[in-house]
Amino acid sequence: MAEQKPQWIRGEMTIDPTLVLLFLIGCELFESWWQHAPTLGGIIGNIRRWYHRNIFLLFAMHPSFWFVLFLFVYMRGQGTVLSLILVMKASDIVFKLWLVRKVDTKTLPEDFEAMLYMPLAPWMPWINVVIYPALMALALHG
Repeated sequence: MAEQKPQWIRGEMTIDPTLVLLFLIGCELFESWWQHAPTLGGIIGNIRRWYHRNIFLLFAMHPSFWFVLFLFVYMRGQGTVLSLILVMKASDIVFKLWLVRKVDTKTLPEDFEAMLYMPLAPWMPWINVVIYPALMALALHG
């Protein structure tokens, strides 16, 4: 009798889209919660604290990136929208790291310096909780 391979190796295992969306929403809520601040400078300050503790902890504090990366690999890199989400999440992390480095070295351009102190609208730090799950729903059902 031939050895039976697990479902995930045979490619037969499916992921429930509702659970994917709920888990992604939870990850996005967590990320918005720990980064939340009334200004962009406050958000960068929160990120700097984790950056200076340990860069790997900072990356661990972005569970939605790792979850989207898992889905991308699980779905064998198929899907333009899923690729777009992964690129957006990676770009967001890279841009924030760039801002942290510029703030640390005091080489931030004046335009960006002024933006750090502008107040954010109350909904702005939470917009990712809407955008990424909406795009994920499109990726899973589209």
